[in-house]
Amino acid sequence: MQRNNRLRNLFTVPVIMARQLKRNALSAGLAFAGNATSNEFDEHLQNEVEREREIQKKKKIKRTQSKKSPDLINKSTFQSRTIGSKKEKHRQLDPEYEIVIDGPLRKIKPYHFTYRTFCKERWRDKKLVDVFISEFRDRESEYYKRTIENGDVHINDETADLSTVIRNGDLITHQVHRHEPPVTSRPIKVIFEDDNIMVIDKPSGIPVHPTGRYRFNTITKMLQNNLGFVVNPCNRLDRLTSGLMFLAKTPRGADNIGDQLKAREVTKEYVAKVVGEFPETEVIVEKPLKLIEPRLALNAVCQMDEKGAKHAKTVFNRISYDGKTSIVKCKPLTGRSHQIRVHLQYLGHPIANDPIYSNDEVWGNNLGKGGQADFDIVITKLDEIGKRKPAKSWFHSNGGYGEVLRQEKCSICESDLYTDPGPNDLDLWLHAYLYESTETEEGTEKKKWCYKTEYPEWALRR
Repeated sequence: MQRNNRLRNLFTVPVIMARQLKRNALSAGLAFAGNATSNEFDEHLQNEVEREREIQKKKKIKRTQSKKSPDLINKSTFQSRTIGSKKEKHRQLDPEYEIVIDGPLRKIKPYHFTYRTFCKERWRDKKLVDVFISEFRDRESEYYKRTIENGDVHINDETADLSTVIRNGDLITHQVHRHEPPVTSRPIKVIFEDDNIMVIDKPSGIPVHPTGRYRFNTITKMLQNNLGFVVNPCNRLDRLTSGLMFLAKTPRGADNIGDQLKAREVTKEYVAKVVGEFPETEVIVEKPLKLIEPRLALNAVCQMDEKGAKHAKTVFNRISYDGKTSIVKCKPLTGRSHQIRVHLQYLGHPIANDPIYSNDEVWGNNLGKGGQADFDIVITKLDEIGKRKPAKSWFHSNGGYGEVLRQEKCSICESDLYTDPGPNDLDLWLHAYLYESTETEEGTEKKKWCYKTEYPEWALRR
């Protein structure tokens, strides 16, 4: 990726704040979906913003004081730490690897890797073998049992066995022959770059950072390979979501953008292609969300008194309708996981190629409208996808080809091999096209900063 090919598009558009949205909606009689009044939600939102701003204020004071501290700044990962810290001692080292561009796919040849991770909260006091089987679904249970019995897994540098239980603070080390799933070979476009941050247009289908089966086929590792230095993500985008991402090159960049996002001083706009004829009038969804199944990243609407519930609010405006699908502008006023995807499903207009929330085999003919579903059945059916069945969606209803077990094992590690991913594994018609500051330059109405991408092809009507 050459620097002279980088895009630098800066745009300014009007900001619609929460109170303005409420006034406009009430005066125009616009649609609301939710069980709490707009006043109640705005009060929750304001309290959350004030709490976060107070946290950021304390952090700034602490950072100012810490400048006198003897801690070192590791510029390769820009993490403050002291020499000989626990994290530095167990820092993940990258092996050599080979990239293969195979048409629309970017592939990594299998490589040997020592995977290190600390015990997650949901793993505590569970058997190691049970955690491996339930959390890492790309391999069959016999593989993990055999790996543990062969002495290839260690807990705190001691060899584990099938009876080993994971405790809080445990370091798990697993020696593997790693097979990463392919991702799209579409290029990463750079929208803006200075000494502190980089703003990119992330392609769909690429994870942001190493997670699960992905390491080198991730945005941060791809940029590290191209640029020669580490960048850290400031905002989150799902693997399948495309669009604007902020990546910090320095601690200053991370703090500046990160604090603004947490204090909700940033307006975000997305565009989505959804099932059916979306209402012409503005629709505001105020429904709490909760994580249903961490392994599957499955989220759903819920009641605010349920455990794990978080306030969520999204504003939707239809752009166009072609007789089958609608293009919709989406403005999340909170930043919950899968918020736009789940709120659209709740309205009965899921994203048309969403492999989780628009699959009628999983949700039935109503596609989970109104949050109605038997989640035990949903989880069971989603668990089969990517193993015995390829991913499906409303748009790609036949399933077709996609990632599934191909009844073949690796000659080196005997792990099960998979077919290449298909369209439902790599694309989602949800794109983050605008991020801008809610603050204006002193004495003007011009926003302090604003970044925008072009609309993706699927959002353009021919």
